[in-house]
Amino acid sequence: MGITKINNKSRQALEAAIFDYGGVMSFSPLWRVQILADEMDVPKEVFSKIIFGTSGENDINPWHEAECGRQILNDEFATQMQIRLAPYGGTFDLDIFLPWVSEAINEADEEIIKVVEELRCRGYPVALLTNAVKEFRPVIEKTIPIYDLFDVIIDSSEVGMRKPEREIYDLTAKELGVANSDCLMIDDLPVNVDGANEAGMTGLLFSDSKGTARKIREYFNLS
Repeated sequence: MGITKINNKSRQALEAAIFDYGGVMSFSPLWRVQILADEMDVPKEVFSKIIFGTSGENDINPWHEAECGRQILNDEFATQMQIRLAPYGGTFDLDIFLPWVSEAINEADEEIIKVVEELRCRGYPVALLTNAVKEFRPVIEKTIPIYDLFDVIIDSSEVGMRKPEREIYDLTAKELGVANSDCLMIDDLPVNVDGANEAGMTGLLFSDSKGTARKIREYFNLS
């Protein structure tokens, strides 16, 4: 991961806020990776790197393709994942992986939800910007009332691009009706915060619920 950079955009000049889902609007689900790692017989850190990958990979990552809506979680996906796991002695099991994704139970972060509601009450447009596979969307909708909370919803699997690609930040700002430089982007992954900064936004790395909520309120002068 790169070093998270900070834009010098005046806090008073910000006009819109963009929120990630997992790790921001809901508590981070990454601990659940251990479940899969144990089932497929590989160390957690290896499994996380192989499955979810990192920015700048030379090969095509099937999970990233799924997040862009170009790959469903089917037998073809399982075959590609098995190829990635085989050098580590692991066995990919789609019957375990698919319900792990589509039947996940996430917990909403009520502190951050409250901030979103405060922003909307003050007239600031807000967006949800998430990297998600199609099979995960029902989990998002079950966890938080996205259609009530957000003016704009950008789901990577619906738009064919994902964070930290510049284009998905540009699209989100365009849909909000503001310039990139007018946006605060809150994410729990440094690589995505870096992507927001490189796109001309102000990136805020999620730390904890109360601390992050306080920083957002400071940016928008919320009482």
